[in-house]
Amino acid sequence: MQIRITKNKIEDKLNEYQKKTGASKTWISEQLGISKQRLYAIVNSNNMMLDVALKFALFLNCDIKDLIEYEVENNE
Repeated sequence: MQIRITKNKIEDKLNEYQKKTGASKTWISEQLGISKQRLYAIVNSNNMMLDVALKFALFLNCDIKDLIEYEVENNE
C-alpha cells in the first residue's frame, strides 16, 4: 500500500491562521522548528512526508484531512 498526496491545502490553512492570529510566516516557521524557506517549500509541494503534514495539523489544531487530500494505492 502506498499513500500519495493529491492536493496540499496547508497554504489555505496557514493563511486562515495568520488572519485570525496576526502571526507572521517567520514566527510560524520558528514555532514549527523549520526555516522560512522550508516552510515555503512545504506549502508549494505535493511531495511531503505524512509526518510533516501531521506536524502542521498539530500546530494548527486541525485534522490532517483539512491539510491534504490523498489517495491510497494498493500495489498488489
